[in-house]
Amino acid sequence: MESGSGSLRQRSAARIAALRGQLVTGTVPSRNDTRTPNTTTTNQSQNPDKDGYPAKIPLTYYPLETQKAFTYNENRMKSKLYAKYCNKDLYLFADIPQYIREPMPVEGILPITESRRLLEPGYHAHENGWRSLPDGTAYVTSRTRFPGSTGDMVRWWFWWHSVEPERYALWFPYDHLAARSTYADRLHRTDLSHTQKWLGSTHRVTEFIGATKMTVNIHFVDPAQYGLPWEELKAAGYEAAVCAELRDGLVSNLKIGDFLHLWRKTEDGLELRSRYWLGGGIHYKVMGMKVGIDYLAGALGFKHRMAGDNIAYEHFIHDQTEFTNLASFLPSLYADYMDGKL
Repeated sequence: MESGSGSLRQRSAARIAALRGQLVTGTVPSRNDTRTPNTTTTNQSQNPDKDGYPAKIPLTYYPLETQKAFTYNENRMKSKLYAKYCNKDLYLFADIPQYIREPMPVEGILPITESRRLLEPGYHAHENGWRSLPDGTAYVTSRTRFPGSTGDMVRWWFWWHSVEPERYALWFPYDHLAARSTYADRLHRTDLSHTQKWLGSTHRVTEFIGATKMTVNIHFVDPAQYGLPWEELKAAGYEAAVCAELRDGLVSNLKIGDFLHLWRKTEDGLELRSRYWLGGGIHYKVMGMKVGIDYLAGALGFKHRMAGDNIAYEHFIHDQTEFTNLASFLPSLYADYMDGKL
C-alpha cells in the first residue's frame, strides 16, 4: 500500500509540474465565459488519474448573495469545534474547466433506465458534463476525487451533517444554508448504523445553485430502486452509495428529479461518480400511488423554468465544488469525530 501511494504521489508531482505553466495564468472561467473551449479529448475509457491527480486551481466566481452567505456561515460557526474546516478558498481540479465551457454531447447522456451501466468496469465516455434535453430536463454527470476517504466516512457524513445547519454549511460554505432531517430523533442513537440514520429519511435543504436560492426535499432511497442492489455495487468495487429522489420544496409529494452518488474504490481512496436527472420523471405521490405529470410539465414549459440549461450548468459547477471541498477535509473531520473531538 505504501509503495502504491508513493507511486501515485510521484505521478501527481510529475503531472503538476507539466501543468505549472498553465496555472500561472489559468483560472476557472466565469459562468458567462464564451471563449472557445479546449477541444483536446482523452480516452475516457481509461483511468483519468492513471498519471496522478492534476493540480487544483482556485474557484474565482462567487455571486454576491453567496458571499453574504459565507460571512453568515463563518460567523455562526466560530464557536463550533469543527470551525477550522470552514474553507474560504475553494478549488477545482485543473481538468474540470474544459467541461464547464460548453454542454456535453447529447449522446453522452445516461438514461436513468440504464443506470445499471454504472456497474460496468472502467469509465463512460462522459464522466463530467452537463446539458438540457429539448423538454427542459437537465442532466449532470460529475466525477470527483476522494483521496484518503473510505465508505464508512461517507456513510457517517450523510447523517452527521444533518444534525445542525452549520455542519451542512461546511460542505459548501458559500452556498449551503440549512438542512433538516426527518430522522432527527435517530441521529444521536448509538444502536443504529450510519446508514440507518439517513437511508429512508428526507433532508429539507436550502442552498444556492449559482445565484439562485432554492429549497428542495431530498428523499434518500435504496440504490436498488435504480437497478443497483448494494451487493452488486459492492462486487463492482463500490464502497458507498447515496441515492435520492428530489421533491419540490413547497409540494413535498411532487417528485422533480433523481440523483445517484456512487463512491468506487481507487488506489488511494475513492472516486465519486454522480448522475443527476433534474426535472425528469415528474409525478405526484398520492396515497402510495404515482400520478404522472411529466409530459404535461414539459409541454407547459414547467421543466424549462425549473431546470433547463441554466440549472444543468450551475449544478455541475456546484457539484464539483462541494464534493471537491468535502473530500479535502472528510478524512480529518472523521478522525476528529472518532477521537471524540467533535
